Amino acid sequence: MAERDDEGAGSPDTTAAIDPALLGPEDAPAELGGVDVPTLVVTRGPDQGARHPLEATETRIGRHPDAHVFLDDVTVSRRHALITRTDDDVVLTDQASLNGTYVGGERVDSRVLTHGDELQVGRFRFVLLLPDGGADEG
Repeated sequence: MAERDDEGAGSPDTTAAIDPALLGPEDAPAELGGVDVPTLVVTRGPDQGARHPLEATETRIGRHPDAHVFLDDVTVSRRHALITRTDDDVVLTDQASLNGTYVGGERVDSRVLTHGDELQVGRFRFVLLLPDGGADEG
């Protein structure tokens, strides 16, 4: 877990991590039970296992009290990231956060997300589950 330089770098990491493959049936990827709408599942952080269905066109992630996904930690900016849903895509956009937004360990400004992508916002980690495992049934 090295090579991060953020404001919490000197503090011990007290959050626990879980393997997304070990999530229960209600949290499992589509081929193991699925989801009806794109859903973020917390895999690391105080709310580990929590599900955040992305039902709205826009989902704000941050430390601000009006964020849809509220993350109460100093490593998270007040308005950290935005997830936008269209008919075809789920797009993650960093909102000029101090510590950055990561997908698969890579810092991103904006990225179209796919089923199983691992997101990191501050010390929190998520896995994105898409209906039907992201398969395009068109």
